[in-house]
Amino acid sequence: MKKITLCLALLFTSTASLAQGDVWQTLFKEKLQEANQGSSNAQFDVGSMYQNGRGTASDRDRAIEWYQKAAAQNNTKASGRLKLMQANAERFKKESISASNGNKESQYKLGNMYTKGVGTNIDLAMAARSFEQSASQGYTKAEYKLGCMFYEGTGVKASSKTAYKWLSQAADKDYAPAQYYMGKMFAAGKGVKRDYAKALEWYSKALDGGFNQARSEMTAVTERMQAPARVVVAAPKVVEKKTVAKKAAPKKKVVAKKSKPAGKKVTTAKTSKVYGIEDLMVAAWSREGKPVAYLPSSINNCRTEKGKISCYSEDQTRAVAGGTVRFKTKSIMRSFSSDGSFQVSYRNLVIDSGDTKTETEADDAEIGSDHATADAYVVKTGWGKAHELECQMLEVSKVSCLKNKTHSFILVSPTTVAGK
Repeated sequence: MKKITLCLALLFTSTASLAQGDVWQTLFKEKLQEANQGSSNAQFDVGSMYQNGRGTASDRDRAIEWYQKAAAQNNTKASGRLKLMQANAERFKKESISASNGNKESQYKLGNMYTKGVGTNIDLAMAARSFEQSASQGYTKAEYKLGCMFYEGTGVKASSKTAYKWLSQAADKDYAPAQYYMGKMFAAGKGVKRDYAKALEWYSKALDGGFNQARSEMTAVTERMQAPARVVVAAPKVVEKKTVAKKAAPKKKVVAKKSKPAGKKVTTAKTSKVYGIEDLMVAAWSREGKPVAYLPSSINNCRTEKGKISCYSEDQTRAVAGGTVRFKTKSIMRSFSSDGSFQVSYRNLVIDSGDTKTETEADDAEIGSDHATADAYVVKTGWGKAHELECQMLEVSKVSCLKNKTHSFILVSPTTVAGK
């Protein structure tokens, strides 16, 4: 299986709709308080946040300081991370020397190290500089990553034109992730003239190259192409006419209607149930008996604001091959209609992957993706990919949702104030 990744997964520090800085900052304050009270796990978390610049500025020295405090309490993860940091500091020096001698692969690796804070502090401007040195020598992956940085405006000033330059060079070399973003650019008319046919062509190439995310984008573009074109009709010209007094129409004789017998209810057209945002907010939604993290539930803290519901979950855990992942979920519900339809966007924030090898995982491994060189399911700390739900309230205690336009499921709420 080929390794595939998205720009946002590679450049996890870029701004995303759900990856709001205040979430990390709040989490950092919570963990720092626990760390100061002596919790070795919290000390490890604070060290990781300093190392990766999450909730606070990236500071490798402070990260080492907190890892050392946790290691002093026999925290094996902290001890392992300290060893990795020392090894990666040596690796960073080695790649720096090679990169300065013009080695394009080392320049690319150095860009990744600056991006992720491996062996050094996170420095996206230096990452962009290293990628550009490598891309200028025709290194495909560097061309792609530099294009991503200009596409997202990460470490550089956003420029669709420059993003197109680098992404097209990588795409022409059959690099599937770059072909995917070429499809996005043509579909949105970003940096190029909008062209749905070319968008489909690039998405198809990306799909052939193993980039399965292109499948849903192809469906969306096809739907846009098939949608009827909007016809703009010019407003008719107003012609002034002379007004002519009209004779008053004769008054009609009013005949009193017979009243209906008392006690009989007059029925009119049947009205359907009208749903409101409160029907969703006051419930405790679950799926197969377990509370969900993307709708209001027993594990979520939610609030309403300007016609939207925003939720931030408590810590959750999930068993994966080789350990346990600890994560939170950030979700936003929007576009509510009176018929009970609404949309949901959510992303998982992985706090701890339970793997001390996080810092030296493969450069192109996507968060939550299949690793190309190992049988294990690799999960990285940070924000995972965004998921979209299209939901419909069937009744006050039942919701049907379609996830990522691929599969549907039913959510229920056995306890709901709205249903009383």
